[in-house]
Amino acid sequence: MRIEIKKIEEIKNLISGKKIFIFSCDNCGFESFEKKNKEVFFYLAELKTEIVGIYNLTMDKCNVGSLKKIIDEIEDDINRADNILTFTCGGLPQILPNYIKKPVIPATNTLKIEPGRSLGSFARLCSACGECWIYYTGNLCMEKLCPKKMRNGPCGGAEDGICEVYERLCPWVILFRTNRISEEDFLKIIPPKDFSKILLQE
Repeated sequence: MRIEIKKIEEIKNLISGKKIFIFSCDNCGFESFEKKNKEVFFYLAELKTEIVGIYNLTMDKCNVGSLKKIIDEIEDDINRADNILTFTCGGLPQILPNYIKKPVIPATNTLKIEPGRSLGSFARLCSACGECWIYYTGNLCMEKLCPKKMRNGPCGGAEDGICEVYERLCPWVILFRTNRISEEDFLKIIPPKDFSKILLQE
């Protein structure tokens, strides 16, 4: 699994408050915590925030059952935080808002997930698009939820809100109906996809 940390300016615009809790991982066994977290702490020094705690998520605990127990164990630190930053693939920040009522901000972009390798359960929720924008979509990955992988808005093929590919609500309809963000505001935020980030991978 290949992950890059987002530009510091992007994260600065998303963070509110001064206290953060970090979820890190070993990229499903592809990187050591020591090496990765050294880079994470160096990166966070620029934010001038207080780190109230960090949890290193291993691949064997990358599942809902383990996550519930983990959150119970670190509840005090999480309660002290203003924001949760994830230095993981895009799977974990999609799950955390179900259990933590704090802003969950993905601080990384997943560039590549190698097929045929053992992965944590949450990694299967990440589309490895190279540009993670789920903070703006209520932590829903549209590229994973939409069968056409529509990133910048609905395709127009839904009838009465039902997807024309599958007999279920269009994820874009869910997003806009639940007022996570208005369609007008969304179009102002999300730029066209830069495919070079994932197409030029080795």
